[in-house]
Amino acid sequence: MQKGEKMVNAAVLQAISANTILASPLKVKDLVLGAKERGYGAVALTDVNVTFGLADFYLTAKKAGIKPLLGIQGRYLGSGDQAFDLIFLAKSQRGYKSLMRLSSCLNLASGDLKGESLPSLISLPKDLPDLTAIVPAGPTSELRYLYDMGQESVGQTFLTALTQQAKTSGWDLCLGLYPAESAAFYNQFVQKLAKEYSLKTVITEDVRYLNPEDQFSQKVLGAIKSKKVFTEDELRAIAKGRGSHYLRPAGELFDACEQLGLKEAFLNTWEIAENADAQIPFAKPQLPVFPQTTGLSSDDYLTKWAVAGLKRLGLTSPAYQERLAKELMVIKQMGFSDYFLIVGDIVAYTKKQGYLMGPGRGSAAGSLVAYALGITQIDPLKYDLLFERFLNPARSTMPDIDLDFTAAGRQAAMAYVQEKYGQRLRFGQGSDLVARILAFTTMQAKSALERVGHAFGLTKPAIEQLKTAMGAANNLDEAFQQPDFRTAVSASWLNQLVYQTAKKLSGLPEDTGTHAPGVAISEEPLSSKIGLMTGQEAPLWTVQQTKEYVEKYGLLKIDFLTLSNLEMLEQVLKLIKERGTDLDLLKIRLNDPEVFRLLQAGKTALIFQLGSRGMQDTLRQLKPESFDDLSAAIALYRPGPIKSVPLYAARKNGQSPVSYLDDSLRPILAPTYGILVYQEQVIQTAQKFAGFNLSEADIFRQAISKKEAAVLEEQKAKFVKGALKQGHSQEKALEIFRAIEPFAGYGFNHSHAVAYALLAYWEAYLLVHYPQEFFLAQFGKSRGKDLGKYYGEAQKFGLQVFGPDINHSEANASVHNGAIYLGFRAVIGLTNSFIDNLLAMKRPITSFSAFLRQLDEQNLKETQIKLLIAAGAFDQLDSNRNNLLANCQSLIKNTKMTKKSLVLQDMLTVKLEQKPEPTASKKMDLERQSLGFAITKSPLALAQRVLGASYQAVPFTAINLGQTANVLTIFDRKNDWLIKKGANAGQKGSNAYFNDSQLSEKVTIFSDEYRCFKLEALPKGTLCLIRVSKRDDQKDPRGYQLILRELTVLSEKKLLEKAREVKQAQQPKPKEKALEQYCDQQFQTVRLRQIHLRQRARAIVKVLAVRDHLDKNGNQMATLSIADSSGRYRALLFAEQFRSIKQKPQAGSYYLIDTEGLASQNAGIDFKIYHVRQVNLQK
Repeated sequence: MQKGEKMVNAAVLQAISANTILASPLKVKDLVLGAKERGYGAVALTDVNVTFGLADFYLTAKKAGIKPLLGIQGRYLGSGDQAFDLIFLAKSQRGYKSLMRLSSCLNLASGDLKGESLPSLISLPKDLPDLTAIVPAGPTSELRYLYDMGQESVGQTFLTALTQQAKTSGWDLCLGLYPAESAAFYNQFVQKLAKEYSLKTVITEDVRYLNPEDQFSQKVLGAIKSKKVFTEDELRAIAKGRGSHYLRPAGELFDACEQLGLKEAFLNTWEIAENADAQIPFAKPQLPVFPQTTGLSSDDYLTKWAVAGLKRLGLTSPAYQERLAKELMVIKQMGFSDYFLIVGDIVAYTKKQGYLMGPGRGSAAGSLVAYALGITQIDPLKYDLLFERFLNPARSTMPDIDLDFTAAGRQAAMAYVQEKYGQRLRFGQGSDLVARILAFTTMQAKSALERVGHAFGLTKPAIEQLKTAMGAANNLDEAFQQPDFRTAVSASWLNQLVYQTAKKLSGLPEDTGTHAPGVAISEEPLSSKIGLMTGQEAPLWTVQQTKEYVEKYGLLKIDFLTLSNLEMLEQVLKLIKERGTDLDLLKIRLNDPEVFRLLQAGKTALIFQLGSRGMQDTLRQLKPESFDDLSAAIALYRPGPIKSVPLYAARKNGQSPVSYLDDSLRPILAPTYGILVYQEQVIQTAQKFAGFNLSEADIFRQAISKKEAAVLEEQKAKFVKGALKQGHSQEKALEIFRAIEPFAGYGFNHSHAVAYALLAYWEAYLLVHYPQEFFLAQFGKSRGKDLGKYYGEAQKFGLQVFGPDINHSEANASVHNGAIYLGFRAVIGLTNSFIDNLLAMKRPITSFSAFLRQLDEQNLKETQIKLLIAAGAFDQLDSNRNNLLANCQSLIKNTKMTKKSLVLQDMLTVKLEQKPEPTASKKMDLERQSLGFAITKSPLALAQRVLGASYQAVPFTAINLGQTANVLTIFDRKNDWLIKKGANAGQKGSNAYFNDSQLSEKVTIFSDEYRCFKLEALPKGTLCLIRVSKRDDQKDPRGYQLILRELTVLSEKKLLEKAREVKQAQQPKPKEKALEQYCDQQFQTVRLRQIHLRQRARAIVKVLAVRDHLDKNGNQMATLSIADSSGRYRALLFAEQFRSIKQKPQAGSYYLIDTEGLASQNAGIDFKIYHVRQVNLQK
């Protein structure tokens, strides 16, 4: 209450909030605290039609110590086909249900929140007892409208009908008065009617914002909603204006009512507030009863199903029986049997329909009952997972099992749930028992700048300038700390006003939506419990509360999550089945050596949870050798635990001794080498060290993870006290608490880590053993840059992948002669009808003209055809894309003119332009335009293949400290600097960035080299051979410095010529061909191109070049350039094999090699040589 204010019994009966979308800037918390400060004893929230804010409002008011009045303003279609409101307040719990039913009816009748389809007053439900209905006094009052129109008699007729409707419906009807001089005559008219109809009058303030100046924000919201653009004069006028729909101090309101003769209405207002006793019906979980016909109780039916499930799994040992009995006892005690039955039923139905589901996620994977019912695919005893982390009698919250579906599976499951659990239908097609869950779209900082900027008439470039100047700031306060943003804001008074207004509106809802995965299921009608509205996923309706409150109402919430990885897995399994193998992921072994070789190498860019560079580095450090290691890696790669990765890796790999926080914790921490990795270990530590029971230990874990100072101190005291009772010292207890404290907020729970690890392992297994199917599935769901990423990865795994080809491609990626061809759908911009035409063509197509003749008339479109040319789809018919592009238009005209007649085409020949062959860079540009990525090998890749051996070029990562080496690179950019001292003062040096296809490295260039190699004029993208020295530099974050010694610009044209020479040189001569045929028969050799990743085979090769060097451990090894009739490749003789050979291979000689395909550091495949034997070509 504000200083000097009178204490009066006052109530606010009419107030809307920001939950009336784009109609008010008033937040619920500000309304409640504002009413409290201004001396009110009760305050109502009456948003138009909706009850979104009531739960938040109710809790906020209770906490603030002010009485909450629950209501809405019901909008209906009245006189003159205009929209009007009635205020409805709930008097009791019965009235609360009536309020919810009324709100549901209004929203479902209108179909949206825009009020474009409103019900009439007479069409509202007839039985709505225990509501107080108030005719407002403001602009949305039908009675006020009729009075202002001079139709007082019609107003009386309206009131007569309304009085009768109130009597029929069970409402208490009141008439609202507005305490202002301007409303004096209307107030007298209403007071007269009140006496005539024996109705009470009350004060309706029509609060829409907190303070008079907030009217500006309300008007801006209205402009955003209506897409109005203010003129500068209008903006200046409304910015100075002060509104009347603010929240007056209670004492001021009382004085106004006394002066205006409205004291009786003021007292009636408080009487209504005082007599109202409606509560939000928050409740403990109230589950629907699972429908079944056995006659058993839900508890007994769950037991029967779970026992049968264990038997099916072959898990009948006493340990499993005891764990099952224990879990069932807890589930029954907590009243959750129906929850498990319902979730188990949904999962069983989805799987029966043939849809793949995830193995589980979250703490639910720690439940044996969930495993027995088929909800999860993880044996909790096998991985020592805790049930108490999932369900704890000391926590009264509903269990939360997240279900992962494919998109189609999710749709089928949700339809099944509506059909089975939502039989009772109301108000149309939706269900009154099953509904989606509300979510809001709020105006974030950049969105607020854009909306406000548009309303204020800023140009698009001006708005973009403000948004760009924000940088990575999360909010406008943070943005204002940045000089660029402050400069942009201060550029004009209009920019300043945009910023100030956007700051006020940030965080307000601008639309409603649906919580993506959530579905609420109820035993009693949702329309009278929580309110319903239409949603975005017909036929399901949406409850009028967000996910934070759904469970507080006691409703069952199930999350139906869509996981795109499952769709990819489902597609891979389908492709494998088409090739004759029916693979069951649940039966694959989890200790496959090839899978762990892949994981240890960190080649997991496409694997679930393992794709980030940081995670790949973590895997390379940890070198996982078991499924438990993989689970630990996933758990460790988190903000807190990630600091333990180096220590964990050192201990796991035997490089550092294992030690424990306390010897009593050895059994708990031994599986993770003495390091806290999982939340369950926190629980077990609290049990073992401090004597907590499981429930207490889980509450301890939860409490310290919240990082609240008071809670931390309380838990620390409990932990120390418990440890002392167990015989430990206070010093040791505090040491262990300090170890737990930073971990608890970020630690993964073990069950979740195991579930994620299983899904990751499945993907890795398919990638290793079925790479072609794996990538076909990836290609099928991707376009543009994503497709480019998968294309690059496929090459690293030794797969032959070609771009779209007019003779071999289908709609999606497909296999032809063992190679993958991208589909026509990969070409961005091709229409479905054009693609259908391509698929209907007779193949083989032998020329571009023949292709044009097969196109339908409506598809002879230059833009579509040029996209195919740019993508390289005709390269096998004519490799010169420049010619095809230049002559495309003429050839299309010719085809149309000749009506596709060969005779006429011969007569009307087109004079074709001749263009030079496109360079690799040009082809790459064309492919980026049509595919979103480049298929053609970059000049750098070509240079590395053609020139790498002769220049003895290595990647940046292969250069050791103190070495000088050649690197083939692309020049990216440079930051020049001036030398300030010495003989070269005033001359330029530079930090330049060069890319070797794996890494972009900073290279320091001093002034002499800068001048010598003309760095000033070096264009971005130039292909260069650089020679650099690597020296120690602890000031550099990398720990080293690269210094340029030499730079040679390589001509792309000469590179292509060299490539042709190499290709011709690689063409097998008759003797070489005979040698390959002979070796194929005698030694079962194959061509190098036929050897896939990790496949071991024999080959007959010619050694083109040999380079000796040291490996990372200082041992001698060799890198060879080898070739056969299928191409030229890089081969490696590692130290072990290098030592075992009697004579080092010589360039120019032929060798029989025993080799294995390795993933190359660049795209493609390298070869590891195990054995090598020279072959005499003459013999």
